[in-house]
Amino acid sequence: EVGRPEHPALVPDIVFFNVPMHTRLLESMLRDYTLGEHLLLIGNQGVGKNKLADRFLQLMRLEREFVQLHRDTTVQALTLLPSLQGGVVKYDDSPLVRALQC
Repeated sequence: EVGRPEHPALVPDIVFFNVPMHTRLLESMLRDYTLGEHLLLIGNQGVGKNKLADRFLQLMRLEREFVQLHRDTTVQALTLLPSLQGGVVKYDDSPLVRALQC
């Protein structure tokens, strides 16, 4: 079932070149997704994990948000998203927390 995004601007819109290996991987991702499985793409830097994830989300009309991790990432950085509203700092749930609540 194709999604109905609440925030269409978060649905990736990428240029993607279908090659047989990527098509097989996307089919595998779709099988797992339709079974309710979580998807985890593991591989070396530069092998196309983000491209595959973006293409899958584009085809399924699902939203994507980035969470950047590095060795100095804190629990607060993973769970809270600060924003400035009317001169006051407001803290909202991070994309990671929102994803866990789904």
